[in-house]
Amino acid sequence: MRMRALALVSLTAVLAGCGQDAEITQNVVPPQPPAPATSAAPPAPSAGTSVELSTSPTLVQVQQRRRLLVGVRNDAPSAFLSRDPAGGYQGFDAEIARDLAQRIGLPPGAVQFRRLPPTQLRDAVLSGDVDLLLGSTAEVPQLAEVGPYVVADSARNLVVKADDQLLAEELRRMLDAAVADGSWQRAYDSTLGAAGIEARPGS
Repeated sequence: MRMRALALVSLTAVLAGCGQDAEITQNVVPPQPPAPATSAAPPAPSAGTSVELSTSPTLVQVQQRRRLLVGVRNDAPSAFLSRDPAGGYQGFDAEIARDLAQRIGLPPGAVQFRRLPPTQLRDAVLSGDVDLLLGSTAEVPQLAEVGPYVVADSARNLVVKADDQLLAEELRRMLDAAVADGSWQRAYDSTLGAAGIEARPGS
């Protein structure tokens, strides 16, 4: 009788232990698979893959300043640039400069012209006193010509710093767009054409 009682107690303990293990197993959260390794962020595109206004140091300054500084020769023919009765500027170069300002994202009136003698044009660009020159030439390796933006008796170019290649590329694209959408022709008709000067786009 004593042996049966001991066996019954042992069996009860075993069954109780099995039931407890089963309950714990049901409540245990299954182990989570390891988190996938995070992939590194894709590399930023190099500056040469696309032309963005924000990547040109000069155009970043223009956008921050909200004004385009344009150098022009003080001996430019009046059909290209002259003062109007209100004290502003008129002529083909003025129209082209305002068109470029709009394509940069500025209002047409956000152009400031600086009339300079030919001897000061180069230094004005290199020192940053102007963002670009209209109707000039790149006389030193530190300057680059963009264009020409018009060919009349001679080719007239935009001139910028040679080390801002993205600016040069963007200006070329803008000049091509001005020809394609008729802006160049409208500027010509109201200025050079009205003055009887024959000219054509540079591209």
